[in-house]
Amino acid sequence: MSTKAATKALPEYVNIPIGHLVESSTNPRKTFDEAQLTQLAESIRSKGVLSPLLVRRVNGHFEIVFGAQRYRAAQRAGLPAVPATVRELTDEECLEIQLIENLQRTDLQPFEEAQGFRALLDRQGDKYSIETIAAKTGKPTSFIAKRLTLLDLIPPAADAFVAGQIGVEHALQIAKLTPDVQEDALRHCFDGYYGADDKERSLVPVSRLQAWIAHNIYLSLKSVPFSKDDATLVPEAGSCANCPKRTGFNALLFSEVREDSCADRACFNRKLDAHIAQRVAKMPKLVQISHGYRTTDKTPVLPRREYVEVIARKNGKDRETLPEHKLCNHLTPAIHTDGMEKGRLAKVCVNPECKIHFGNRQKEEEERRQRKAEKVAANRKEKQTLALRHRILAEVLKRAKPPFGADELRLVSRFVLGSLSHDLACRLAKRHGLEPATKGQDWELAEKARSLYKTANGPALAALVFEAILLGVTVHTFESKDDLLTDAASLYDVKTKALRTEMGKAEKAKTINLKPANAGKTKAASQAKQKRK
Repeated sequence: MSTKAATKALPEYVNIPIGHLVESSTNPRKTFDEAQLTQLAESIRSKGVLSPLLVRRVNGHFEIVFGAQRYRAAQRAGLPAVPATVRELTDEECLEIQLIENLQRTDLQPFEEAQGFRALLDRQGDKYSIETIAAKTGKPTSFIAKRLTLLDLIPPAADAFVAGQIGVEHALQIAKLTPDVQEDALRHCFDGYYGADDKERSLVPVSRLQAWIAHNIYLSLKSVPFSKDDATLVPEAGSCANCPKRTGFNALLFSEVREDSCADRACFNRKLDAHIAQRVAKMPKLVQISHGYRTTDKTPVLPRREYVEVIARKNGKDRETLPEHKLCNHLTPAIHTDGMEKGRLAKVCVNPECKIHFGNRQKEEEERRQRKAEKVAANRKEKQTLALRHRILAEVLKRAKPPFGADELRLVSRFVLGSLSHDLACRLAKRHGLEPATKGQDWELAEKARSLYKTANGPALAALVFEAILLGVTVHTFESKDDLLTDAASLYDVKTKALRTEMGKAEKAKTINLKPANAGKTKAASQAKQKRK
């Protein structure tokens, strides 16, 4: 029964008490805008309900067929009764009127609108189709088809859409995809940035989402290796010719996609796998090749390093230089099992002894083996050298018995002076009155300090080592309980407190001597000037 036929025979309306009305459970509208309800309640409070509700009698009550929003606003306004038209309607007639009436409203949430379209299509019989719904509602068939697609959203995407986190165009782009990729597409609706309140994610433009989907989801059907019309390749999937996930077939839904593509990646790969299996069954000697450089031991697929795909060219300057453009006597048919060319047949050379296609690899392998052998030999030589030096050390220590003489002390001093930093070496040189041969060349000064062990005798060598060690800790200004300089002062009974007092007095005297001679006169003149003022 059409809406027009239902509304023409409506009787005079009556005022029905608010308490006698109940909302219908089959009403497509499930959400109501609070701001609109408040505004409508204010209007009803001053002007009343201008348009009657449509109700029917059910179990001693009046069920609202349409007008639920006016009913809720009248409750807020405190009206005791509302005007309503009473009709005797069956459940089927009631549902039809509700769906058509609500679907014609512009403020209906798109997901609820889609549920309404689906409810009409799911009614028994062939009374409703996309075309008949379009005729009754005055909406284009493409609009109806796209709204119905919203029902294919996975729960997280549907929740985000109903909550207003994504727009209807974003939701439509996601709903066209298979469930296994929808969640990934939902993540790409947002750019990772948040709003001013750090709660709302920043929504990207629909064009950016479309570009991501086109690049990452849609698979071109332009040059697939299997027949798009073959319904037996994967029987449960059927033919690509009339598949709703094919953009070229379902132009009503994929109107923005120009190239004939597949939106079902899983089905696309199943057909490629089935095509490869068929080819291998027909051609037992067909070599299976992979773009990856590693494969498992259990698979017959050859990794990239074990074959060379040959693409012979009749023309071109690279024809005689590149191995992959040359023919050999070892060529065999192969099929790609992964990558962008999955399922495509090719000609490959898999003979590792082939000089044409594996000549460079043989040379590289030989060079690699040679480098490895050289590295092993170098490591072995290094270990032998270290072992020898440790053996020499052991023998030296067996023979070195204290007390040490000048030769032993010279070795020790040579090591200690050579370990001094540049600054400490320069300090040591200045302590011994050394000057560089060229003025300003501190490196020469440091080298002279490190050579002091050459001219020193036995006792002087011991003193030189002692001085260098203490000089290294003298430059430390931090407090330390284990201070070599403090221990040395205690060993030789150096009065550090007396030295500190003496240096303090000298510093104070130096400060007094630096004052200008006429400082007192200047102060007196200043005081006299103030008195005159």
